[in-house]
Amino acid sequence: MMTKSVSPVTKNDVKQAIRRGLGRGYLAVRNDPERYRDLVLWACGRNLAFDTQCEGTRAWYDYQLILCYSDRAAFRDHVIERFQRKQPDGGWDYSHFSELLSYFAEDGDGAAEAALWEKYKELLAALHSFRRASRRMRNTIDCFESLCIALSWKEANYSRIALDVGGLFLKSRLYDGWDFMWLYDSRPKRFHQWLRKSAEKSAELTAYFAAIDESNCKWDAQRDLPRETRIPDGGRLLSGYLKRSAPELAPKYAEIYLAAEDPEARAAALEAFVMCPYPLDPTPVINDAHSEHPRLRSVALEALSEIRHPAVRDFAWALLANDPDNALPIAIKNYLPEDEARLYALLQAYPVDYACKSNWHWLHLAIFDLFKKDSGVDSPPKHLLPLVYESTLCSCCRETAVRLMGRNHMMTPELWEEQMHDSNDKIRNAAIAHFRRKSQQIR
Repeated sequence: MMTKSVSPVTKNDVKQAIRRGLGRGYLAVRNDPERYRDLVLWACGRNLAFDTQCEGTRAWYDYQLILCYSDRAAFRDHVIERFQRKQPDGGWDYSHFSELLSYFAEDGDGAAEAALWEKYKELLAALHSFRRASRRMRNTIDCFESLCIALSWKEANYSRIALDVGGLFLKSRLYDGWDFMWLYDSRPKRFHQWLRKSAEKSAELTAYFAAIDESNCKWDAQRDLPRETRIPDGGRLLSGYLKRSAPELAPKYAEIYLAAEDPEARAAALEAFVMCPYPLDPTPVINDAHSEHPRLRSVALEALSEIRHPAVRDFAWALLANDPDNALPIAIKNYLPEDEARLYALLQAYPVDYACKSNWHWLHLAIFDLFKKDSGVDSPPKHLLPLVYESTLCSCCRETAVRLMGRNHMMTPELWEEQMHDSNDKIRNAAIAHFRRKSQQIR
């Protein structure tokens, strides 16, 4: 249960650190670049982010690894080769490759910039060729937009892209401002101010800004509409509504569940409590967790993970031997101080993978919930936080772990040092601020 950072020992340790975006992976490469050359090639050839939509890609982190080498062309060529072969598939690899090559291009690498523009022309031509909406068209739009963002680090590039997108709007009704709102919002205001002055002289720029402005107006109008107050009919929507807006109605829906006899109807009624805690005695839910009806049992186990009660805790620990995947969330919810060592051992051995087949991500979120004011836990298990920090593939969860570790005075000089190089920019910024404060105190 140490809170001190453990330096990588083996090459596999470094690979796992890089996989997670930990700063110690960068420090290991910086200290011995040639030993880890193959690992850096491996990392920059794929997007290792667990949830790119929330975390962003690992392009910045990978580029810092590449900067540890004086001969960077091999890494650039490897990324270009992967990028050129990649087809628009709705995944995030396009964003990763585009962003990583943009770092090379911003540093003056002509081959990287040429590769970006070559792919840009290829995708733009594909967008012009579509005659009807399709999944392939949508995937191409998404990949093209991420490529446009990567290319738009300077105003001249953004101007060219806005002209081309405006031309696309003029020639096809398949596209509108929503399709490029991410691009528009990603650019600084000065880019837009400068470009709008030229719009009157260009039909393409006029079309670009007209489509963006129309979509923004529709969004503002939709946002200003009165919110729907109708209670959802059931399921997760109802459970979320009860938890957020109407916890006083929970007993009413608990009675509906208790009155249901058919297993399918009972499972449907119990779904009201997969997010909102079941408000009555949990014995019926525990009984249904033993049901031979698959759906009823599944919903009951999920509902139990929201209930904090001695009987539920006993059920969880009894279930652990045969069904740890379902038992652990319930055991964490019902944490008591004497459980910390057992939970630590179980979580340390728990598999963590990108597919999240073991629901490790859910378990880490359940640990964080114990630190909330309404958790019912007086002394949360702070020694589980370094375990999350070390094992999670999600840098957003690592960010939460770091924040809670700081609040509980668990940070060490080694941790602060490696966090200066973390893949998560908020972790890096916090570490930079920490060292800035220390230097001011010394003065």
